[in-house]
Amino acid sequence: QHLRHSVIIPIPRMALPSQCLGRCLPVPRGGGFRSFGLEADTEIARLQDELQQARAANDDLRQRLGVAEKASQVGIDASQVKVAVRFSDVVEEDEASIADEMEGEPVAFLQSESEANLRRSMSLRALVKSGISDTVAKASALGQSRPIQVSIYTVAFLFVVFVLVASSYSLGALSEVIHEGEDEPDAGGSSSSSSSSAAGLACSQGSVAAGQGHRRLGGGVSPLLQNIAYCLTSCGLIAFIVGILKQPLILGYLLGGVLVGPNFGLDLVHGHESVAEIANLGLVFLLFMIGLELDVKELLKMGKVVIITGAMQFPICAGVHYALFSALHAAGMSLGGGEYAPMYVGVVCGISSTMIVVKLLAESGDAERPNGRLTIGILIFQDIWAMVFLAVQPNLANPDIVLIAKTFGMIALLIIISLAYAKFVMPAILFYASKSVELMLVLSLAWCFFMGCVAHLPWIGIGMELAALIAGVALATFPYSAEFNGKIKYIRDFFITLFFAALGMQIPLPSFVPIATAVLIAVVVLLFRWLGIYLLVFLLGGGPRLGALATINLSQISEFALVICSLGQTYGHIDNSTLTIVIWVFMVLAIFSCNIISYKHSIYRTMARLANKALGRPPASNDHTEHEHGDDRSIVLLGFHRIASMLVAELEQHRPDLLEKLQVVDVNESIKAPLSKRNIKFSYGDFSSADVLEHAFHGIPRVVLATTPDSMLQGITNLQILKTAKSLWPEAHVIVTADNPQQAATLYNTGADYVLRSAKLCAERLQSLLSKYSADHETCELRDHFAKFKSADRDRRQSFVTAKI
Repeated sequence: QHLRHSVIIPIPRMALPSQCLGRCLPVPRGGGFRSFGLEADTEIARLQDELQQARAANDDLRQRLGVAEKASQVGIDASQVKVAVRFSDVVEEDEASIADEMEGEPVAFLQSESEANLRRSMSLRALVKSGISDTVAKASALGQSRPIQVSIYTVAFLFVVFVLVASSYSLGALSEVIHEGEDEPDAGGSSSSSSSSAAGLACSQGSVAAGQGHRRLGGGVSPLLQNIAYCLTSCGLIAFIVGILKQPLILGYLLGGVLVGPNFGLDLVHGHESVAEIANLGLVFLLFMIGLELDVKELLKMGKVVIITGAMQFPICAGVHYALFSALHAAGMSLGGGEYAPMYVGVVCGISSTMIVVKLLAESGDAERPNGRLTIGILIFQDIWAMVFLAVQPNLANPDIVLIAKTFGMIALLIIISLAYAKFVMPAILFYASKSVELMLVLSLAWCFFMGCVAHLPWIGIGMELAALIAGVALATFPYSAEFNGKIKYIRDFFITLFFAALGMQIPLPSFVPIATAVLIAVVVLLFRWLGIYLLVFLLGGGPRLGALATINLSQISEFALVICSLGQTYGHIDNSTLTIVIWVFMVLAIFSCNIISYKHSIYRTMARLANKALGRPPASNDHTEHEHGDDRSIVLLGFHRIASMLVAELEQHRPDLLEKLQVVDVNESIKAPLSKRNIKFSYGDFSSADVLEHAFHGIPRVVLATTPDSMLQGITNLQILKTAKSLWPEAHVIVTADNPQQAATLYNTGADYVLRSAKLCAERLQSLLSKYSADHETCELRDHFAKFKSADRDRRQSFVTAKI
């Protein structure tokens, strides 16, 4: 900190021991020096030697890297340059913070060419999160220049394509050139599951006998293993591209199956039957994990809006879809063969995608917000309805009341057996097995397939898929359910990839009619989602914003729709054309929803503004929000998060008179009651909208506070809040929040009167504590200060406004 100019050079971690080069050596009360003994003197001498070695290393690095030349290029006097050591794993945000706190002193970071290329390719924070060391990253393509990176990636991509193309025998003249003089092998396994093993054994024996000179280790490759290799290679390649484009990975799996499939792909796998049986394990694991997340006790605590909307959404949407699609089918629009095609399309279009929605909610931080909780609650009820349809599905062709009653009776028996085990047996087993993660994983899988064996008994006769769902529900109340989910999901992902690849192999050559039909069905689904979700939420008092956001979240159909249609094809209820249409609907809506969910807040604001304008209404914050005119509110809180909650507690403790001057504008209506008890005015509304703020607050405030950081905001930033507040109330003092020094500088330049930074305020508190520390470690002064702050925290803890954020 005493250097006028610093040139920071990254050096290897092992070049300098990661120790502090200085020690706190307290001074005696009377002043002077204190003798520390031979051991301390030796330690001090060793540290001085290490310091000298570090200086020598810095001098050597400065000479080799031409520090003087680099310094002159950035306008620094080379005679004043000193070199500071930094380790190569320092996160760039920390570098930025240090630079910001050095009061404008110039800092030059001298980097090698590979490190500079790496910094251009990705941030250090992203590199740290990936788990890849910077040494490995710099030695890879990431450490090369952009042209070299493009060349490396192109060659790698083309080689993967070459391997797949070279393995194909269905490319006409190209295949003849590549495989000249070779006979096309029989992939086997495409006829039936019973002949698959025999064909694999024959192929394995034939491969060994065909040429001893080319014998592979362990004999020939079985057709099943070969087909799995082709599927996973293709799915991995396409899914990587799809992931870069920020689309659902399921699309990559479907397109990967298309690529290696027989219809218009490379025909590496001659039929989906070749991998269908083993791929069905993915369905079993998927349903088991859905059951693990379905905690009935938590479901009942979600409130009437979630329960009633979840219970009614599927019947309303599925019923309307079925009626409409039946009319269109009768009018001549083909939904596929079979009398149940309109029913299947209507039912599966009433279910939304758990995989896509939960992933996007987790990434956006909405999972614990009101719209996220409502969305997840509806998804859980959809899973329950899907379970009911699975129970009825085998008897659709013969809807005998006795058979259906028997099926539900057997399901009830299976649930009783599973709950009995879960209550009396599983706690003891899991208790003794909890010390071994491996044993816990094996036991959870054993439990899943044990229930499948029970369901497969002749006098029960329930599908293993439904049994897996029931087995998961039985374990959902255990504290280990999250652990089971975390471990099983990797096994599930492997088999589910094969499952969707097998579905992709069934997609025929694209034609206009099924794609146009799928687009029409997608439009119908989007329209009637508003009837089945938004209207119900609005009528139940959830508010227009909550209903709109939940509707946008659920604007797709489920991957489970493909499962139901696949089973329906197995039962003979529908043919492949219906499955093809549903797959196209899934792909269209998946791509559409993934690209609009990120902008759902902006979409809602636009829709609300247009609706208010069309109806001639002012931009209201909420129909039932009370607006009190004439009260003296001069401090406006835009958004209510943790910092705002603690501010209210502080004011309640020390300045209760200021509470009467506060007004909060937020979309979380659950905080209205506790704020009203403290005489704080609450207005429901979107604080990012200037029209809403103008309507919610009458007059000109003196202070405007935005205490929620950008990392917790959705669809808005503190910079936009600052601009909106300044445009509405140019005379007000605006306080906003920043996550880092760069954001703070931008906010100050835009006109912020003060910028909150949590890290800086915490550092100031720590500095205040440490500055109290006496030179003699025997004093109790610091302990007294700790006790004082702890006591204050305990007093204020009861004053916090508790609300689920």
